Amino acid sequence: MSRQSLASVRRSLLVIASLLGSLLPDPGQAETWSSLPPPVNNQAGPQKQQYMLGLVVNDRDSQQVVPVTFNGDHYLLRAGDLLRAGIPAAQISSSMVDVSTLSGVKAHYDAARQRILLTVPPGWLPAQQLGGRNEEQPRYPGLSTPGALFNYDLYTSRTSQSGTRLSAWSEFRLFGSGGQLSTNGVYQQQIAGSAGYQNDGYLRYDSWWSNQDEERSLSWRVGDLITDSLTWSNSVRLGGIQIARDFSVRPDIITYPLPAFSGQAAVPSTIDLFVNGYRNSSDNIQPGPWSMTNMPFVNGAGNAVVVTTDATGRRITTTMPFYVSSNLLKPGLSDFSFSAGALRENYGVKNADYGAGAASGSWRYGLNDWLTLESHAEAAESLALAGAGGQLRIGSLGVVNSAVTRSQMDGESGDQYSWGYQYNNSRFSLGTQHIIRTPDFSNLALYGDRSSGTARTEYTLSRRSAQYNVSLSLDQYGSLGAAFIDITSGSGNKTQLLNLSWSKNIWGNSSLYLSATHDQQQDVWSGAISLVIPFSERGNASIGLERDRFGGTAQRLGVSRAMPTEGGFSYDASWARESSGSDFTQGSVSWRNDLIQTSAGFYGDSDYSTQFGDITGSLVFMDGSLFAANEVNDAFVLVKTDYPEVEVDYENQLMGKTNRKGYLLVPRVSSWYPAKYAINTLDLPVDMTTSAVEQRFAVKRQSGYLLHFPIVPLRAASVILLDQDGQPLPVSTQLIRQGQATEYVGWDGIAWMEDLKSENPFRAETPDGRHCESVLKVSGGRPESLRTYGPLTCTLSADAPGAP
Repeated sequence: MSRQSLASVRRSLLVIASLLGSLLPDPGQAETWSSLPPPVNNQAGPQKQQYMLGLVVNDRDSQQVVPVTFNGDHYLLRAGDLLRAGIPAAQISSSMVDVSTLSGVKAHYDAARQRILLTVPPGWLPAQQLGGRNEEQPRYPGLSTPGALFNYDLYTSRTSQSGTRLSAWSEFRLFGSGGQLSTNGVYQQQIAGSAGYQNDGYLRYDSWWSNQDEERSLSWRVGDLITDSLTWSNSVRLGGIQIARDFSVRPDIITYPLPAFSGQAAVPSTIDLFVNGYRNSSDNIQPGPWSMTNMPFVNGAGNAVVVTTDATGRRITTTMPFYVSSNLLKPGLSDFSFSAGALRENYGVKNADYGAGAASGSWRYGLNDWLTLESHAEAAESLALAGAGGQLRIGSLGVVNSAVTRSQMDGESGDQYSWGYQYNNSRFSLGTQHIIRTPDFSNLALYGDRSSGTARTEYTLSRRSAQYNVSLSLDQYGSLGAAFIDITSGSGNKTQLLNLSWSKNIWGNSSLYLSATHDQQQDVWSGAISLVIPFSERGNASIGLERDRFGGTAQRLGVSRAMPTEGGFSYDASWARESSGSDFTQGSVSWRNDLIQTSAGFYGDSDYSTQFGDITGSLVFMDGSLFAANEVNDAFVLVKTDYPEVEVDYENQLMGKTNRKGYLLVPRVSSWYPAKYAINTLDLPVDMTTSAVEQRFAVKRQSGYLLHFPIVPLRAASVILLDQDGQPLPVSTQLIRQGQATEYVGWDGIAWMEDLKSENPFRAETPDGRHCESVLKVSGGRPESLRTYGPLTCTLSADAPGAP
């Protein structure tokens, strides 16, 4: 050993001995290891020394080892280390901070574990957000594939008095990236007997084009439309244009305010949230302020219990009542609709009867969590209407609403006053709504064709209306309900009805229902009692007794079976004996498969009877082919697998199997809902494969989407690879094809290669850095799946780094 080495070892030993001497306690003192202070110089007073210590803030390890300068009982830390540990910059005034002098901060040196422990006010630490909705609910944009749809409903009936009549309702729809175009109507023809009040020929109902902007939650429509309305306004039919906020295109957005809970944790803790007695979430939090927004989608009053449990097991329970109303808007959120065009007259009677020009608009705005402002306006040539109101949440006591509207038509002014109250919880609900109108109040619902200079007066608005309803759950004793309606018509006639009801499950799934109605103007009672008894998974029988307001009674018997989801048979039949006439009978049977749904039946008594038959379905043109399916009310998905007899699931329910061309149409799809679609590949031959077996996505309204699950021949095989010496290539040798690493070599030089073609060049790179290139040529030009090719020689280079 050299002299320099001996000197270095000697210096190291001296340093170690010095450190050990500073750590050993004086035998004459009763100090413990955990309470040892840092070494000091007794001759010159306190001396600054620096140690590398773990930094812990409010029992939370910051995962940092930082330099700490000891100056007697004072501890100095760098500002950057404190910032990274969560201490706010406002509490740091210099590059070196004496934490012992900070107000509200306690510092302790843990000598045993070599840590510096800081206890700071919880409000200093970063805020934590629990249960963010954006992360929990990813967005699925609506998809659409260009195509066409034709819905049809063929209905024929024969009555004992008016003969036989044929009705054919139809809807034609085009859709794609440019939106949706639709037109519908009905063709009627009297085949035998008298036509009565119905005219023969084709009658158009609605024709329109629409599209949506998901980013801004907007939709617009051109053509026939219905204006949007508030609870205190009316809707009318127009032919024109409409633009409106449309939150239905964004199911990931919650439009109404949900309760948020917040607090502070001094140490690491667990937060449990219980809503109405059910545990909703559990989160681990670090010291500092926290807020919780993962409230479940509830409506009405309830209680939330927040349980905070710290590391020592101590629990703090906080109970907070809340009230949630979907009628309110979140703060800053707006909802609106504006329509303009010509009033639609004689709808359902004439094809195209458009009257005077008109406009209607509504706007709502969430001012804060408890107040939503509302406004509505209407206009025509000689009509002007404007109103304003709001929805106000009163703590956890419910929501009140009120609005005032003023109109002027043909120089006459009128007013409308509206107010109401709603409250509900898991056991009890109460609601009331009132409207009072002056005699001269008018709106677009009363505004007629102004070409003759006179208003249409055969329809009038009610002068006064009041509605009250209440319901109460009695647990094992059933449910009670009561409703009262008080309406005064424009001519002064009054209608006052009181309804009482009670229902209860009595055994199994059997249910008993009683109701009674009192007409205060006639001072008479009517009522009904019914018992429903299920006798199978889809079938049930019912028996009932009714008494009308004229004193007549009726006894009813019925039996029915619901249509299975996957199709099949359903039926219903009933019989009623009425004191005022002959027995009434009714019966029908329906059958549905993947293509159509048919039904036939009869109803009536000995004096008047009707027999009917009905066929419904749809025709879809997409992907260059025509498909028949059940009627498509909203959206649909066409599943393509390129292989027959493959099972398709929609939301974990079997929809059927693909046809011989590999297609299956799923007709009952809710638009904008991100549903899961899957195929079952267990029955596929071993030489067939697919790149995916399930997908989740949403479909645009009134549209369809082509979902492709390509099932293709496997075209994969095993290949034996040897080097120039006839030895297997080393295990884990990587095969590179078309510039990408695809396969690895296993034992005995065997590699599994997929997507084979007639010629398959590859490059092999061994773990020790050697490489070679070769080509697997398949005889006949078409690879045979699940066979073994080779052996194939691949000459490894000998000049690569690491090569022998």
